Amino acid sequence: MKVILVNEQNLSFVQSNSCSSVMALGFFDGVHKGHQHVITKAKKSAKLRGLPLAVMSFFPHPKTVFSNQEIDYLMPMEQKVQQLKTLGVDIFYIVEFTKTFASQTPKTFVQEYLINLLVKHVVAGFDYTYGAKGAGTIKTIAEHSEQLLSVDAVEKYEMYGTKVSSTYLRELLRKGKVETMTALLGRPYQVQYHFHEGLKEHYTLPDEGSYYVSMLIGKRVISQVVHVFDQRIQFNQNFHFEESTIIFHQSVAHDLQVTS
Repeated sequence: MKVILVNEQNLSFVQSNSCSSVMALGFFDGVHKGHQHVITKAKKSAKLRGLPLAVMSFFPHPKTVFSNQEIDYLMPMEQKVQQLKTLGVDIFYIVEFTKTFASQTPKTFVQEYLINLLVKHVVAGFDYTYGAKGAGTIKTIAEHSEQLLSVDAVEKYEMYGTKVSSTYLRELLRKGKVETMTALLGRPYQVQYHFHEGLKEHYTLPDEGSYYVSMLIGKRVISQVVHVFDQRIQFNQNFHFEESTIIFHQSVAHDLQVTS
């Protein structure tokens, strides 16, 4: 998979070196089952047209740009890249989200980031918005492209009677409901953790409590109960490692009070 970083300075260069594609649009934090549904539909459209499958996402999150608000990311960009690669994406555009980018008109976004990137068909969720103040919607892309683009709007994807969304997953994370997250992600929730430095950037721990986890340390897999407390992980055994992938399987006693 080709990963292309796009910003205001290199946009013209990226445009001049682009190829025709089918594009899936979204932020895709967590690459949960709702996202996978959108990407799978885009993949089918790309295969039907004999074109590469492209995904466009944005970084950082708009809330960090406009309000300096901390966002509980479900995964960092590096892990998102790996998940998209697994789903068969050919090209991943990562657009730098700035106030200037956000202020452009919906039609300018469609022209500069879709038509001029040689996109032929667009797939996005039914609630996707773009352009200044989110004035553009999935229903206006064809109009703003002057009918040069065909569009598929993917309907709401629900599980357990609730729309599967990154917002909902963050809510589950804050409540420590890692079992439900596994179902909605299609895989267990995981973080990268440094024994001395703590949580790696752009990962988020579940709520305080105790959890059954698997720890991947080099080639070793260790299963145990860990305690999340004060934005750190407390281990029941003494380990000597620098960095580990910690996979959360189940909450043990979510309301357990752990002392430092």
